[in-house]
Amino acid sequence: MKTKYITLIIKMFVVIFVIFPMNSLRGQRNYSVAEDMPAEQVVSDEWKYLFDGETLSGWEAVRYTGAGEPHVRDGILVIPTANMGVMTGVRWVGDSIPANNYVIYYEARRVQGNDIFAGLTFPYKDSYASLILGGWRNVVNGISSIDGYDASENETYQRFSLVNNQWYQVQLRVTTDSIRAYIGKDEFVNLATTGKILHLRDDILDTGLTLWTYLSTGEIRNMRIKRLL
Repeated sequence: MKTKYITLIIKMFVVIFVIFPMNSLRGQRNYSVAEDMPAEQVVSDEWKYLFDGETLSGWEAVRYTGAGEPHVRDGILVIPTANMGVMTGVRWVGDSIPANNYVIYYEARRVQGNDIFAGLTFPYKDSYASLILGGWRNVVNGISSIDGYDASENETYQRFSLVNNQWYQVQLRVTTDSIRAYIGKDEFVNLATTGKILHLRDDILDTGLTLWTYLSTGEIRNMRIKRLL
């Protein structure tokens, strides 16, 4: 009798590990960086690079309380952990960018900390919202905010962790009726925006296209934008 129970338990564990690989059980996702992104809509313009890999041209530091000093190192935009506060950021002040029907691409990695390392506040029509990566101690991913609910509470919430010192390929697609976000080829946000109110979670977040970190040091490279038809 005991042998039958043991055999049954072993079979159950085999099924679990086949259906749910280890990374899924841990909530971690590992992605490679490659130039093969979803292209479901035709683009009307060529890519416009937002970071030249050498300077902070087109960007200005966002002065949160106790913020760190964003800088460029080895072709990478570094957004360090705040000195005394919780947030550090840079806001785009260069040429105008669209408020709708566009796609933004960038590569990001967290090199220190365990929270948001590549937050992106972005325009949507006449408002703004934020793409959250690795928030709430590295488990919350989604859009903040929708109808008064942040990424941990609304329908875009996805629970998975992102590992430090690994580059992630991020794409955000904003159209008149939807917002989609991808890491690599994996779509983790697909929001129909009709009837939704998008807004920033907190008054501390600045409007404008802004990259920011929360209790973490993040690095950004190859950031660019283009219009969608």
